[in-house]
Amino acid sequence: MALANYNLELNEGWQFHLGSFPLKTDMPIGMFHQTSKAGGALLELDGFEDDESWRNISVPHDWMTELKFNKNYDAAGGYKKRCVGWYKNKFTLGKEEIESATLVFDGVMGKTTVYVNGIVACRNFSGYNQFICEIGDYLLHDSENEISVFVDATRWEGWWYEGAGLYRKAYIKFRENSRFDTDKFFARGTEKDGKWKTVVDFGVLNTTDDLTVDVTLSDENGAVLSSKNISVSENSIDFDIENPKLWSCDAPYLYKVVCTLQRDDKVIDTLVSSVGLRKIEWIPDKGMYLNDEHCRVKGICIHHDHAGVGIAMPKELIEYRMSILKELGINAIRYAHSAPDETFLDICDQMGFLVMSENRMFGASDDVFYQIDAMVRVSRNHPSVFLYSLFNEEPWQSSLRGKRIAQRMKERILSLDSTRAITGAQNGGTTEKENASDVFDVIGINYFLKDYEQTHKDSPKRLIIGTENCPTYATRGVYVTDEKKQIFDCYGQKWPDYFSESLEETMSFVFSKDYVAGCFAWSGFDYRGEPTPYGWPSVVSHWGFTDYCGFKKDTAYLLSSWYKDELFAHLIPKKNLKKGENVRACVYTNGDYAELFEDNKSFGRIKVKNRRAEWDIVSGGKSLKVCVEKGKSVVYDEIKISSKAEKVVCEDFSSKDSDIHIINLYALDKNDIFVPSFCGKVTFSVEDGVILGVGNGDPNSHHNEKGNVINFFNGKAQIIVKSKKGKLTAKCENIPDVSIELRGD
Repeated sequence: MALANYNLELNEGWQFHLGSFPLKTDMPIGMFHQTSKAGGALLELDGFEDDESWRNISVPHDWMTELKFNKNYDAAGGYKKRCVGWYKNKFTLGKEEIESATLVFDGVMGKTTVYVNGIVACRNFSGYNQFICEIGDYLLHDSENEISVFVDATRWEGWWYEGAGLYRKAYIKFRENSRFDTDKFFARGTEKDGKWKTVVDFGVLNTTDDLTVDVTLSDENGAVLSSKNISVSENSIDFDIENPKLWSCDAPYLYKVVCTLQRDDKVIDTLVSSVGLRKIEWIPDKGMYLNDEHCRVKGICIHHDHAGVGIAMPKELIEYRMSILKELGINAIRYAHSAPDETFLDICDQMGFLVMSENRMFGASDDVFYQIDAMVRVSRNHPSVFLYSLFNEEPWQSSLRGKRIAQRMKERILSLDSTRAITGAQNGGTTEKENASDVFDVIGINYFLKDYEQTHKDSPKRLIIGTENCPTYATRGVYVTDEKKQIFDCYGQKWPDYFSESLEETMSFVFSKDYVAGCFAWSGFDYRGEPTPYGWPSVVSHWGFTDYCGFKKDTAYLLSSWYKDELFAHLIPKKNLKKGENVRACVYTNGDYAELFEDNKSFGRIKVKNRRAEWDIVSGGKSLKVCVEKGKSVVYDEIKISSKAEKVVCEDFSSKDSDIHIINLYALDKNDIFVPSFCGKVTFSVEDGVILGVGNGDPNSHHNEKGNVINFFNGKAQIIVKSKKGKLTAKCENIPDVSIELRGD
């Protein structure tokens, strides 16, 4: 008898229905009997089987992006309606007998009920954790099967845009009854007295005497370094590694571990994991050390949504976003305020980011512990994860009750992974006699720089880390604040001073204190919802260092002046200057001296203070250029004057084997100079492809995010397309059409 042993991806083949189905009326008593038995749970829904009630979609999917903005809905959720939805997927299985089938959802936003062939298979109560259910007994081999998912996204978990639906990947793992216990799989590097090992813990379910385990360690090129065959009863194995290559932010070297479960030389299950050898130490009054070298945490907080697609981000879009953060000198990510998934952590492993993985809910209930277990199970095999965070800004954080709950949450994490430090993001209360931070390995503080000194005096043997800092209002391409229009200049000097400090004050403080390991600035990207303290028409936050499309604001370079080591200069305002105009010229830089020129005229060489230098000048209507010095090194930047927009260029961010294309559009004049004021409308058409979403970074725009029309915002726009071998054409009034071939292989 052949047994099913493979993975079935469930990203395609889905159908979606927005809203609920009414219960059938006047059901005969026999129908009540049938709907109360296994397999009959969906028979009571009127219209569930009608094809016209459904439409085809692919996963990842966020149905909220398809809804219109409406000022009558709440600002926290981005002025989108909170509602319910249904998914279903029909598929035919082969003739192999089914012993075990594990259904895995990496994330479904909303309270979820999963049905398999009309049987309630599992429920999940948070949109942020991976959840798993065994469905082998509910599936039929050599037959059509149906998975149905009801998602209730009417109630929020957070105070930001959360989206709705099947926004992360889903799949079924078919295995024999004898298989690896994935809950016990833990691969990592360890160091003692300068000697490195790779340690692999595993477990096997339904063991028999004829089973063995083979574990292989390979380098990043696939060359096998060592291989061992052991009994299933051993549950752990280690490899000595001579002359190891260590994982770091600058050189994220990854080894590979492959575990195979075998019976009579036949492989019946496989587990694969990357392993990064790295040592992290938190040394009081010195900071964090990575592989025995001081490593300041130059971090950023991010939510997980993007223009056009919301929270349904394909892997390629995550890579695009992370590459932008890397360019800014960022080395650490706080995934706020929830746990990241495998896809995100794989990317961080490969790109060299440190990650703080954060639990969404605060408590010690079974549901919270289930979420903690999922967070640790997903995170612990990734060298990028260097901190676990128990919570964010909880009302009980300053009390003994909060301390007790935090202790129980910490113990739950330690029962699964004792190799990483634990913190929490606490906005106040760290100076109270008993509070939640008492249980942290590293004390996390959101804002409240005034509490750092006293907290350090109270707990001198523990480091402090700024878990959330310096949100800075800015609108890309804007240099004069207009409160009525809710747009903000990019000079980096507006922030919510009722709870935060400025970027410069924060960084000056953090970089001067040895007992502070670093900080996480808020936030990497603008995100939907929470336009605090503003409201409609703003549907997006204002304090990202890049906009909602990932286009850098000028404030991103102010952050970089603290985070980057290589000398650079960024001069603003990046706009067309008029003759006789009073101009506030400012350069963000990590240099020591700066001099501003207009043609050959100098406006003075001045000392850089707090990573900026400024001149108030009267413009001659010509280009400005700045020269920045640091020792013997010199760099330049300039403000170029453009004429009217006469062309549009497309920049395609995609890999050669991918069908996902992130296409950025820029307006240029006849001399190929960027036109920062251009806000014309552009219409897209795609041959052999699908538009996943469009955006422009305007926090006050209410455009159709799934349409084929978008206005440029200050010279830029973005379209995200799924296409293997298609063609995108962009039409803009009074500007020649531009087209780009979309090659996915």
